[in-house]
Amino acid sequence: MKTIITPIALTVGLVAAIPIGAFAQDDALPAGFETEAVLKTTETRDGDAIAWPDGAPEIVSVIGTIEPGGRTPLHQHPVPAYVYVLEGEVELRTEGGDPYTYRTGEAYIEALNRDHQLFNVTDSEARVLVVFAAAQGQPTTVASE
Repeated sequence: MKTIITPIALTVGLVAAIPIGAFAQDDALPAGFETEAVLKTTETRDGDAIAWPDGAPEIVSVIGTIEPGGRTPLHQHPVPAYVYVLEGEVELRTEGGDPYTYRTGEAYIEALNRDHQLFNVTDSEARVLVVFAAAQGQPTTVASE
């Protein structure tokens, strides 16, 4: 008698033969590759809950360079913004809060709908990566008046 193995039966058999631990996240990284957590949070730097925009999702990322003595314009973000300092250090001044300095390798989630500015008060250039979680067609930054 000839036995025929269907593709479904073969797939089920192969999956059943794989140890359960092979699907664990700890085993997902190959040898020679490591990760280091930078930031994991459910809140902005000011303690507000992160609020996701309605609509079709769109990720926007920019790298900003602030010259020594320079600053960003006074502005706010209507969408979540992840900020990572690539180089140098910046001083964040947020409406109603104390100034805070972020250095190379540090990250934070920007306050939503609150006026703020980044200042470079050092003698060296500063660079930041900003990643916005927006909805298509929605502005990521709004100038303050």
